[in-house]
Amino acid sequence: MLDEKSRQPEPQFTVIYGRRRTGKTELIKQFCRDKEYIYFLADKRGTALNAIRFSSIAADHFKDAALKIEDFYLLFDYIQRRLDDTKKTVIIIDEFSYLVEKDDSISSVFQGIWDEVLVKKNVFLILCGSSISMMEQGVLSYKSPLYGRRTGQWKLAPFSFKEMKEFFPNSSLIERAEIYSVLGGIPFYLNQFKKKNLFSNIEEKILAKGEPLYEEVEFLLREELREYSSYYSILEAIASGSTRVIEIAEHSKIKTGDLPKYLSTLIKLDIVEKVHPVTEKEKTKKTIYKMKDNFFQFLV
Repeated sequence: MLDEKSRQPEPQFTVIYGRRRTGKTELIKQFCRDKEYIYFLADKRGTALNAIRFSSIAADHFKDAALKIEDFYLLFDYIQRRLDDTKKTVIIIDEFSYLVEKDDSISSVFQGIWDEVLVKKNVFLILCGSSISMMEQGVLSYKSPLYGRRTGQWKLAPFSFKEMKEFFPNSSLIERAEIYSVLGGIPFYLNQFKKKNLFSNIEEKILAKGEPLYEEVEFLLREELREYSSYYSILEAIASGSTRVIEIAEHSKIKTGDLPKYLSTLIKLDIVEKVHPVTEKEKTKKTIYKMKDNFFQFLV
């Protein structure tokens, strides 16, 4: 998709988002290998400091003297004046969700950047983020100032069972099924399992303190959600076999009327899925909720 977009004569604006560890940054870097590009990784220090860091990277790219620009609009005005319009330049802001989280106005700033600065330039702007809620709220939603500007979007999903075979080419079908049942298809998780024995991998890479996967579930939930304890209680309920709303409410001690908003969020995060018989309507009473993410199912 990215290669196809880059060949279009018009300026492109694509949003790439998805859960952490799904390989978004690696995908972008592989895409940019043979292209003119400027890459910036945002952090949580706020708009001004990020703009200053990005201006330094941009100046270095164009081999200009060091710059210190605190405003993203002015920064992109500088960039567009230095672009070579005979070739498409890819401009990437990774973890754009950090900027959205710290600055409510950043989406409207980038609306101005796209509409007034970049829309007639030979550029491919990519905004990438790991916080699904922030990217949907700040970039993709109807209420966002950036709504309708993008020319493409890609929610990067974990690998399927078939695709994860590439990580374990020498393992049997049964061995891969066992690994997938524990880790799911997140590339970072799959790369952690180096030993042949499944239980050794679990003991050394998931259950051992200090290992990246030891507190992964808690880290992901706290990064994405404000009411961590409520969401964890719901996940515990579903993982233990409570699949209907009334059962989940009873187990988690959350009011039945409040559950839909929590479940909807967990579905957006691809942690939980809503299932109903194909012969029934979507709002049937036969609807159940179950864990979609194998790693969460294993640890919760």
